[in-house]
Amino acid sequence: MALLSAPDFSDPKTIINPYPAFARLREHHPVYWSEHHKAWLLTRYGDVSSAQADARRYSSNRMRQLVDAQLSPEKRAALEPFVEKASRWMYSQDGKEHEAGRKVLGKTFSPGSIEALGEAIQTIIDDQLKQLSPRPEMMDELFNKIPALILAYLFDIPANDALKIRGWTDAIIVCMVGSTDPAYGPKEALQAMEEMYAYFSRLIGRRRLAPGNDLVSQVIAAGDKASMSEEDFLAQLAFILVAATTTSADQLGIILFYLLEKPKRWAAVRDDPDKVDAAIEEALRICPAGQLSHRVLTEDVVLHGKTMRKGELVFLIRAAANRDPAHFAHPDRFDLYRQKQDHLAFGRGPHYCMGRLLFKLEAKILFTTLLRRFPHMHLIKGRPPRWRDNSLQFRGLGRIEVELAPVTDVITRCFSAAPWEKKGGYCRALRVGNLIMTSGTVSFDAQGKPFAEHDAYLQTQRCLEIIETALKQLGTDRTRVIATRMYTTDMELWQKILKAHKAFFDGCEPTTMLLSVKALIAPEFLIEIEAQAMVAQS
Repeated sequence: MALLSAPDFSDPKTIINPYPAFARLREHHPVYWSEHHKAWLLTRYGDVSSAQADARRYSSNRMRQLVDAQLSPEKRAALEPFVEKASRWMYSQDGKEHEAGRKVLGKTFSPGSIEALGEAIQTIIDDQLKQLSPRPEMMDELFNKIPALILAYLFDIPANDALKIRGWTDAIIVCMVGSTDPAYGPKEALQAMEEMYAYFSRLIGRRRLAPGNDLVSQVIAAGDKASMSEEDFLAQLAFILVAATTTSADQLGIILFYLLEKPKRWAAVRDDPDKVDAAIEEALRICPAGQLSHRVLTEDVVLHGKTMRKGELVFLIRAAANRDPAHFAHPDRFDLYRQKQDHLAFGRGPHYCMGRLLFKLEAKILFTTLLRRFPHMHLIKGRPPRWRDNSLQFRGLGRIEVELAPVTDVITRCFSAAPWEKKGGYCRALRVGNLIMTSGTVSFDAQGKPFAEHDAYLQTQRCLEIIETALKQLGTDRTRVIATRMYTTDMELWQKILKAHKAFFDGCEPTTMLLSVKALIAPEFLIEIEAQAMVAQS
């Protein structure tokens, strides 16, 4: 049966929502040759599951074929170093080589070792949640950081290097099956690979001189026993980064999307935290961040009347298999009560994902904490989540913006002794939900008269005291101020102003801005300050 229209997997619109195309293939063409990818696409659950478990006919040693399929012959030579390095990853190996790699990493990813990481993961998550803005973009502010910071802890490397890790892995994995984004091409992938290997080569050297209890030291010790080469050490560390960073961050975003897409889902899990595990599993099924894997045939295989030839690439579309109605009832429905959870997000067979326990633990701790701290979190109206459109293999959100606390119908105001409030029709401060905003505040005394004329330090101090009085009336204090904005008529006074500001906020410093203006409400005033604060979650 001919396709009415061949799916265009290079079209960003198809990448953003590939499921209709997957469904057509799964129903009518379960074995489909994609000329664009130079590969066979398998989309039914039974076929994908069987192929993943069949390492004899479906080889994982496919990196060269992946590169050859997407690049012209003249460009392949430049990427040869990339192919050589990536072909050493466990991801790209079969048989004894693959088993040796898994053995080296076995201790680190054993159930006992992963369970012992719970306290450290909780600390990382708590630290990051403290830094969230009131209306965060969750990918950049949280999800892109968490997996990299956890790996930084495992590797015992500076947290600042976590962002380097994320940048390297993005450039490498997006390129693997052909990126639609020129910012993630072969050149960028090779550069990222070289920088990552150089970084870990230096790290291995330091760990040999001073071993520790970190993952790098464990890989070195186990690898030395197995007579592994330096290149093999680097390959295993690189593989861990590539496998556990970008896809983990993307899957965290996907879980949040499906919980917030319908507010009743978030409420259901919030009211019954035991459903967190079910929410994670269902998100992995309905929308795995790693949508597909690939294999190379070691012999001809006939499937559904099609002959796939030895040496050809086969794409195993997990995302399509996980929505196969022959295996899952109502497969396009996100169902927190689904009993059958034998999805293929982590693969099957010899390459069953070693990092699955780590991801499930970090996801469970993260969402349990989010649900507890922000029980009324919701998507921001008019700012819909945006899916990335640069890779068919790796699905994720480019943006998901949320409100951490609800914007309620209740608005609370407070007033001060300033005579201009009644005349001007405004309040000293206003609280909406957990957010407090103050009006611009100048230095006046209890009777509303100018205080400390011509003394910038005392005026700044007095402005901040008036602001804190208003904050306390609305439920918080200076320690919850997140931003101040200051206006002065004389910028030469900046040192005195900032000195008073520092003294007032010592130990709870907010962000700030100091601006020069021509005049304030009266010539006696040298400084005017406004502030924003957050009331702590109860």
